[in-house]
Amino acid sequence: MFTILFTAVGRRVGLIEAFRNSLKEKGIALRLIGVDPEPHLAPAAQFLDGIYPVPKADDDRYIEVLSMLCESERVDVLIPLYEPEFLRLDAERDRFQAVGTRVLLSEGRVLRISLDKWETWQFFHRHHIKTPKTIKDIHGLTAADMPVMTKPRFGMGSVGLRLVKRLEELEFLDDVQNMVFQHYVSGIEYTMDVLADFDGKVISVVPRERLMVRAGEVIKSRTVKRPDLMDQCKRIVEALGAIGPLNLQCIDTGNEVYWIEINPRFGGGVPLTIRAGVDYPYLIYRICTGQPVEPMLGEFQDNLTMLRYDQAVYL
Repeated sequence: MFTILFTAVGRRVGLIEAFRNSLKEKGIALRLIGVDPEPHLAPAAQFLDGIYPVPKADDDRYIEVLSMLCESERVDVLIPLYEPEFLRLDAERDRFQAVGTRVLLSEGRVLRISLDKWETWQFFHRHHIKTPKTIKDIHGLTAADMPVMTKPRFGMGSVGLRLVKRLEELEFLDDVQNMVFQHYVSGIEYTMDVLADFDGKVISVVPRERLMVRAGEVIKSRTVKRPDLMDQCKRIVEALGAIGPLNLQCIDTGNEVYWIEINPRFGGGVPLTIRAGVDYPYLIYRICTGQPVEPMLGEFQDNLTMLRYDQAVYL
């Protein structure tokens, strides 16, 4: 029995169903379990083989409770989905390894670059990767810098994201000490779903055009075969040294491609990539069980469109 535990399962029904369908088709005995601070209110709980309550990720007891659960449930792979827990999990990686659980997560150096928008910009800048000019100090902004996107240095989704067109609007912003200010770039936005093995070798890159986004999560998207984006993304991820699932974001202005974000986790739209032929669940299973996995760059269905909608669970 191969057991996978997802943290912060919340609404991630599509991801869980993709794992179940994939590994079931391969004849792999599988158990999918999850944790959530409010499991009775997590829709994804209804699609798991087990759901367990845990303290919130910033609680001192969180790691202890989670590691005990991994031991008692004989979890093979822990897949974290909630960014604020990533650095804590990385620091306790040996604790999970000791009970036989592999944490599918990049190491701390990669996480600190990816989770901090200022560090992400510095990484891009050091590696000569085109990215919008980013300013950390609000006092360094001038009228010539407008318009800018304000972004929390740390955060998920679109929380705190705001377009500021005039310098005088900045006085109405809160918590500016924890923000970065990025030159506004207009164009077509793409998310790259990426999978890398434990040696940092990129297995797959799938560009998805973001057709419509709601509350930071894509609800309309389509796959696009862009060799230029795939090649650039592969170079970025391998320079970063990341492992496991990631998603990167860029904007194509028509003249230039600007890279803006690195997320060291599954993106919300990754079920589209899986449906397009990149079998993340089975690839992860093979990687985690020590089986060889060869790169499959460009091996996916082009122009496959995903239109997501809400569904209800009644308890």
